[in-house]
Amino acid sequence: MHTGLLLAVIIAFSAVEVNQKQSSSQPTKTLVELWCGGDDSLTRGVCYAADKAFEASADFAFSDEEAKPQLVVRIPTNVDWKEKNQRTRVFYVVEFTSADDKKFSKRKGTCWDDDFSVCANQILAEARIVRRKLLPKSPSR
Repeated sequence: MHTGLLLAVIIAFSAVEVNQKQSSSQPTKTLVELWCGGDDSLTRGVCYAADKAFEASADFAFSDEEAKPQLVVRIPTNVDWKEKNQRTRVFYVVEFTSADDKKFSKRKGTCWDDDFSVCANQILAEARIVRRKLLPKSPSR
């Protein structure tokens, strides 16, 4: 009877230890804020797609009023656009800074207005590059 109880306790502690090791080895999500300065429908479309891309990402989580963001992603102005073969090409500028306005990167990108996810994926890809610069270096073994 005591052997069974002892075995159950050992198994329980082993499971806790494994969970702690797994959670400590997995990188945490980078807290992000997305700011959009433009107010036209094309800019809102790019911002909405970027918002959904960050929301679905395993690398990022949106900050809240209790947690300061590590990365601020800004689309500071309305996007530009150009009609081409009865389609609209969207051109955006995105800036990546810290919450205290330290500049990390500034990029331009483009997509069609019927597929804002292309712009969103470009923004997310650059955010991942910036994120790698923000993450603490792991000690070499």
